[in-house]
Amino acid sequence: MKSNESSNQWEIAIRFIFLSLLVFGLLYPLSITGLAQSFFPFKANGSVLVSEGKVVGSELLAQQVSSKFLFRYRPSALSYATVPSGASNLSPSSLELKNLVDERKKELENDGIHFEKCLELLYTSASGLDPHISVPCALEQAQLIQKESRIPFRVINELIKKNTEYPLFGFVGRERVNVNQLNLSWIQMNHE
Repeated sequence: MKSNESSNQWEIAIRFIFLSLLVFGLLYPLSITGLAQSFFPFKANGSVLVSEGKVVGSELLAQQVSSKFLFRYRPSALSYATVPSGASNLSPSSLELKNLVDERKKELENDGIHFEKCLELLYTSASGLDPHISVPCALEQAQLIQKESRIPFRVINELIKKNTEYPLFGFVGRERVNVNQLNLSWIQMNHE
């Protein structure tokens, strides 16, 4: 009687495993993927940014910029690598962090950017890939870009306003500018 009961429990366990694999390993992922593709295709496909038919990046990932004609991202501890991404994990008392911040201050000052208005350009983000900066920092950088490009400041300011993201529901988060979208808009405007 006991062996019959034991084999019955094994049969139930094996059926449960296969049912779980079918539901949670196949049906659930397929249905969620289908819903995401139906209702949020841009986000479900990686928030990919396209310019002139070519993929130029993702709305969600910062990129390395060396041109003075483009807006800068926050620094990255891992050179904007997506694998592995991460922070520097340097403590506030770290001499290495102090030296990095001093270098960045000097670089910003040499380019005519007041670092007091762009504190986020001194420190890396937690992921090293955050594509957002504050509106005051974008406006500060706009002055340098205006000098380099000779495009009126009001035009650049309008682009910044167009690419500003506002707090969710008016109070969750803060006003910020997505540098990916801003640089893409800037490039497209200059190619027209």
